[in-house]
Amino acid sequence: MSATSATFEEMPNNTDALETSRLKATSFDEPVEQDAIYYPIAQRDPDDIRTILRLSVCSLCFAVLSLALAGLLTYRLTRKPELLVVERTSEGDRVIGDDRHYSLQGAIQLRPDQPGDGDKKYVAAKWAESFFQIDPQTRRTDIMRGLKLMTPDAAVALVEQVKKTGEWETQRSEEWQAVWKLQVITVNGDDPYKVQVVGRQEISKTVAGVLQHSIRQLICTLALRPDSAKRTEDNQNTGFRVAGIVEMRVLPDTPSMSPGVNTGMDPPTISVAPAR
Repeated sequence: MSATSATFEEMPNNTDALETSRLKATSFDEPVEQDAIYYPIAQRDPDDIRTILRLSVCSLCFAVLSLALAGLLTYRLTRKPELLVVERTSEGDRVIGDDRHYSLQGAIQLRPDQPGDGDKKYVAAKWAESFFQIDPQTRRTDIMRGLKLMTPDAAVALVEQVKKTGEWETQRSEEWQAVWKLQVITVNGDDPYKVQVVGRQEISKTVAGVLQHSIRQLICTLALRPDSAKRTEDNQNTGFRVAGIVEMRVLPDTPSMSPGVNTGMDPPTISVAPAR
């Protein structure tokens, strides 16, 4: 009896164990409830997108326009003036205005720069003065200024011709001094780039220890060429250069020396740079 009671007392405990095992077995088959996670879908308003695109295009156009204006301003500030107003006096040339400064007074008109006959005559007169006005103290500077008034080819040709004749060396050794007086200067009617210069040269020199004075008249025709650099100091702000000497004539010498002295010297020659 006691054994039977012990058996019945253990049964409930086994029943609880079976129930627990059953619950554990069925727990894997049933779904586990969890909190759902939702991801919102973002979508821009089409009007906002259009506004952003328009602002981007406007910003890009503004940047391009700003760069263009900056480049134009830099060009305007750094470019050479297209028009120069030059005042020519006995003391030299002086620029009194250009197309950037309009504070000009008097009968002065602003117009595109077009070098004309006046500039041709001026450069021809300055060229003749540089070579025919002889002052021993400034002779070298005068010759350099005259060569700058010529095109490179014409200047080289003139220097080579002078070396052959020894003309400048003779003038230096005989201590030449000459006063040049311009008489007539005209532009050729058939060829607007040819200018004829007529002048009078009064020469003082020393030959074999004897002081001599002579007067001669020079007639030369110069061929001009527009300068690609426009108006510069080298071309006396004229816009032209001497491209060569087309013709050179020296009228008979009229020597005047100490009484009773006759040197029998031939008239001095003039070197010619042929026009090319």
